[in-house]
Amino acid sequence: MPIRIAGQDGRGGSVATDEFARLMRQGTVDVTRQPAARRRKNPITGKIALGLAVVAAAVDASAFAVFVGGDTTFAFGICFVVVFLTLVAAVLGFIAAVGSFGRWYGVIGVVLAFFANPVILIVLLVIVAPEMLSGMGGD
Repeated sequence: MPIRIAGQDGRGGSVATDEFARLMRQGTVDVTRQPAARRRKNPITGKIALGLAVVAAAVDASAFAVFVGGDTTFAFGICFVVVFLTLVAAVLGFIAAVGSFGRWYGVIGVVLAFFANPVILIVLLVIVAPEMLSGMGGD
């Protein structure tokens, strides 16, 4: 009586068991047979993060233009939107960078979102050039 290997009789063995059974029958390993190619991850998350960061930077620039024009209340409202956009862009960029969903798009998106955030810009302005803030009071 021959030895039965699981999956050899066609009653639902797993793929790994069938592969093992084939190797046992042949007595050798086929080195010409290539393993299944790894599927590449879609970079759309990183591209979305980068796009949101660019939009946030543009809206931040428009908020600055509105502020310089004298409408501080509207500029303050726009800054709230920019803070939200930069947070979403940074989170998506981080996910893309860690999960390889458009790694470099995500990294650039995170850096751009960081510098487009109005809170970060104000902190940098206080550190680098505090004398500029003295004239921004709406005298």
